Amino acid sequence: VAIKRILPHLAEDNRFVEMFIDEAKMAVQLNHAHIAQVIELGREKNDHFIAMEYIAGKDLLALYHHMRRSRQRMPVHLVALIGHRVAEGLDYAHRKRGSDGRPLGIVHRDVSPQNVLVSYDGAVKLIDFGIAKVRKQGYEATRAGVLKGKFGYMSPELIEARTVDARADVFSLGVVLWELLATERLFAGDNEFVTLELVRRAEVDAPSTRNPAVPPELDRIILRALARDPEARYQTAAELADDLARFLHTQGFSPTNKDLAAWMRGQFSQDLESERLKSQQHARITLGPDGEVVQGSQDEEEEEPTALWQPDDGMADEWARATSPPDEVEPVPDPLAALDAPRRAAPAPERPLSERPLSERPLSERPFSERPTDQVPIGDRPTALRPQVGVQRGRGALWAALVVGLLATAAAGWWFLWREPPASLLVRVNPSDSLTIRLGDEVIGQASPARREGLKPGRQVLEVTRDGFDPWRQDIMLTAGEVTTVDVRLALSLSNEATLRFLVTPPDAHITLGGKEVHDGEARAPAGVEVALVIERAGYRPVKASLTPERGRQTLRYELALSPGTLFVETDPPGTVFLGEERRGRTPVRIDGLDPSKPWPVRVEAPGHKPHEETVEFKDRRFVQVEATLQPQ
Repeated sequence: VAIKRILPHLAEDNRFVEMFIDEAKMAVQLNHAHIAQVIELGREKNDHFIAMEYIAGKDLLALYHHMRRSRQRMPVHLVALIGHRVAEGLDYAHRKRGSDGRPLGIVHRDVSPQNVLVSYDGAVKLIDFGIAKVRKQGYEATRAGVLKGKFGYMSPELIEARTVDARADVFSLGVVLWELLATERLFAGDNEFVTLELVRRAEVDAPSTRNPAVPPELDRIILRALARDPEARYQTAAELADDLARFLHTQGFSPTNKDLAAWMRGQFSQDLESERLKSQQHARITLGPDGEVVQGSQDEEEEEPTALWQPDDGMADEWARATSPPDEVEPVPDPLAALDAPRRAAPAPERPLSERPLSERPLSERPFSERPTDQVPIGDRPTALRPQVGVQRGRGALWAALVVGLLATAAAGWWFLWREPPASLLVRVNPSDSLTIRLGDEVIGQASPARREGLKPGRQVLEVTRDGFDPWRQDIMLTAGEVTTVDVRLALSLSNEATLRFLVTPPDAHITLGGKEVHDGEARAPAGVEVALVIERAGYRPVKASLTPERGRQTLRYELALSPGTLFVETDPPGTVFLGEERRGRTPVRIDGLDPSKPWPVRVEAPGHKPHEETVEFKDRRFVQVEATLQPQ
């Protein structure tokens, strides 16, 4: 087993202990092949711990770094297999019900490379539900207003403090898969705020632009998982898992845990030997005189810590840290990064400031009446020599300059402290693009969300317009020192609306209009406004077009053409391949450009052996593989 525990210096943090226990209580209910099994929540003296399944292998962060160091790329079909396994585990957690039969509403919220393990036996396990959100008895068990997770793997709605559901985990998994395919970070800024802005925008290139081995179908799957709008994403992790399984099938791949295990053992043969030696060392672990385990070296890999961040007050906090005296800064510990670290003696717990004697508190925490002042001795003073007149005048001028400077500084400080702080505005609009957002006479944005700082407090007029939609206008009150958030949902203009009915062959093709999925073959759109149409189905050529709908109802018909098929033929011993009566080369051979709508008779001949014959049908597949062992005559 593996033991996850709280470091002694964090054991005094009741909030952290509560979060740790909540994780265990939730995770122990999850029993799935692709989620690491929690066995027990226990307590030894004052130390809480979780006993969980031990996974001998690597996390995806280690795989990512290994690929970069060795200048390799992970096989595309194995990336898809890992994504399929994780998506299945997430779907199980998302659908998990409590003892009362009601959905728990679990959202992991920290799907990242560090939290996906691949064992040397080819198993894929999702771990660490430490900051997951659970719906309990009508309320959400999470710390409101706090952004949690690794910044580069958060979803846009989590950063913007919008409602978060299972689709946020789909987005995070999409980031992980994109990075495994591309072997580079997707959202990596120079600092946390730049990274958050990159995630918020979610402007993503297809992974094939970094890795030409990625097929278009897998591009489509990854980009759909990474859609900025949750409505345009896969609505469940099960949908993502199904598409990845369909992709593997249509591409002619059938990878298993055995294939993944073979790849892992080939890539990490030295680490396997180290694991064996480490197991032998663990069998000889000794205890120190105080009962503490004598630890060895720490892991090499550095994890990006799971972060706790206030989305609305982040910039203010940054300013406060930059301007506060050093002795008043109390950094917030990162509880998740501290788990599983080497044990050490706990420092004596500090009392809260409110419980300390006034003499021990920082000056900013004491009442003005208790703050020390400069002490001036009273009574006998030594007699000073009378200064010369010139010196006295010089000192008088110096004192005058000092007094003027102090008065100016005091006036500036008084103005800074007592002036009315500016207001901030955050506007979130659906739909989120092609907008004109005005505050008074000033345009403050053309896309959602739009944020403006340094505004004058008071009543203002906010107006949002978009072609094909009714304008939205409202008086708002901006409050000094606060962020006013306004959510706007624009309504389609009834006088300028088009209703589109799609009749597509095959009927189960996937349709998106303006980036949004079309359900039941019907969609509404603003008339006279150009919109992008995409119709796709595995095994068929996609349709990509721009439409300008007309007012009223329209019926649009599309018939997708089958994509050309590819046939792989491999025999033992090698032989000559015939399609019908046409000779197509010797095995192993790849034959492209075949019509997938008709059957293809395949015959392989080799001297001294019986010919092998079979008929190949593509059906919905683009790739078909024929493997045969020729029998002696």
